[in-house]
Amino acid sequence: MSTQFYNIKSDINSMTFSTTFYKAEKSSVLHPGVYTKEFNSMLLSGALCLFVYMITEFMSHKLAVLRYILLLVVLVATFIGGTKVLFKEKVLEAVFNKSDQSVTISHSGLFSKKVETLPFAEIKSVELGTKSFAPENIDGIKFVQKISAQHGSPVPGLEQVEEFITVALRLSDKSERTIFAGLTDMEPEIPFNEIKQFLENKA
Repeated sequence: MSTQFYNIKSDINSMTFSTTFYKAEKSSVLHPGVYTKEFNSMLLSGALCLFVYMITEFMSHKLAVLRYILLLVVLVATFIGGTKVLFKEKVLEAVFNKSDQSVTISHSGLFSKKVETLPFAEIKSVELGTKSFAPENIDGIKFVQKISAQHGSPVPGLEQVEEFITVALRLSDKSERTIFAGLTDMEPEIPFNEIKQFLENKA
C-alpha cells in the first residue's frame, strides 16, 4: 500500500517499507509551510544568479543577450538541482527478507547512503511508542505569533505539545531502531501491524 506518509510493498519472501517520516524531533518555530525545499532552492538560485551577474559585469553591451541567457540557465539548473539533490527529503528504507532472514535499513544522504543489516534473530519485538515535546521558549513563540499575525500569516499550534507515535525494532542488546515517527492521523498502526505480522511469519 502507498500513502503520502509511507510506502509498503510486500510479496511472499520480502517486504519493503519506506518513509520520509522517521525522526521524532521538535519542530522549529519557523513556519514549515514557508521554508520548503522549493523556497530554499529559489534562495540559492537567486544568490548564484546575483554572483554570476556581478562577475559578468565586464561583458560588453553586445553580449548582453548571452549574459541573460547564462543567468536563466543558472537559475533553472540551480533550482532543479536544489529541489532534486541538495534539499530533497531524506528517505528511510527497511527491506525485510525471509531468504536471508535479515532486515536492511538504509538512510539516504546527500552523497552517500547509510546502510545497516540486522538478522531477524536480533529483533526481539516491534513496538509502538510515543515521544512528546513541550514548547520551551514561550516568550519567543508569542513573539513569532505576534509578528506573523501582523503580516497576515499567523502560525497556529506553536504552543501545543507535539506528540509523535513511533514504530521501532527492539533488539536483543536493548537498543532500538526507529523506522517511523509520525502523528496519529498518519495511521502508524498500519506499518506496525504489517511489519509485526511479517516477522511473526518469517519462517
